[in-house]
Amino acid sequence: MTAAAAAPAAASRPMPKVLSAIVGAGLTAGVFDFSLACVESGKPPLFIGKAVATGWFGKAAIQGGLDVSLIGIASHFFIMFCFATTFVLASLREPALRRWFFVAGPLYGAVIFDVMRFIVMPLSAAGYGLPKPPILFIEFAGHVFLVGLVIASWARGVLGRD
Repeated sequence: MTAAAAAPAAASRPMPKVLSAIVGAGLTAGVFDFSLACVESGKPPLFIGKAVATGWFGKAAIQGGLDVSLIGIASHFFIMFCFATTFVLASLREPALRRWFFVAGPLYGAVIFDVMRFIVMPLSAAGYGLPKPPILFIEFAGHVFLVGLVIASWARGVLGRD
């Protein structure tokens, strides 16, 4: 398919399908990533929410209440929806991302890990520290397979391969 033929195909995608791919991908990847954080740390979801909220409020967020936890959880899912939106929209422009989702997804997950670890977290109020192996490998694998591949799979499943 030529680039000229691909543009009308992308433009002709019904908006509800595009939104469905974004919402499904964002929710699923968000739940998987959040669940991995709970399992990996052994902490309950409200604590993980507070840990995410340290990006806004610094270490004081850990002492916060339910409101702080909910801000952290909402922030986590907002970030996942941003990543899902980016991939789905890019896949409309370049259908090869959906056609080769099993390659593009894990690569995208690696990019997400790098963006979060080396750009977002150092710029946040949480401070920055790279976890030591094996936690580092678990987090990386989680982003590759439970975030990137899941987002790409939703795009492929809802929007098709072309």
